[in-house]
Amino acid sequence: MEKTASLFIDYNNTDTVSRDESGSPLNGIFVHADSYDKGKKIILRFRNGMLDGDVFDGEGNFLMQKPAVETTGHQEFWRANKLHRDDGEPAVYSDDFRITEYWDNGVRHDK
Repeated sequence: MEKTASLFIDYNNTDTVSRDESGSPLNGIFVHADSYDKGKKIILRFRNGMLDGDVFDGEGNFLMQKPAVETTGHQEFWRANKLHRDDGEPAVYSDDFRITEYWDNGVRHDK
């Protein structure tokens, strides 16, 4: 696989759902201590046990895509456990937003 700035690509980007008996994401599946930069907080968003930043209204209508992974100077947009960004926008921003990567349903491509 091509090198990526994604913090979580090695653990995700599959159709596998890793949930416990209550339906919550299993600890350790998505979050690994070596992925953290000292002093930085990482925000992770899940939907149905997968990394996913999609936001819906109360009726289930899609509203917007938010980053599923966020930390200082870094964002990753995921949908159903695959790096993805709508409308040809970058799915990964890294290195204080200077590096961008384009992904469509888990497949990396050029802009």
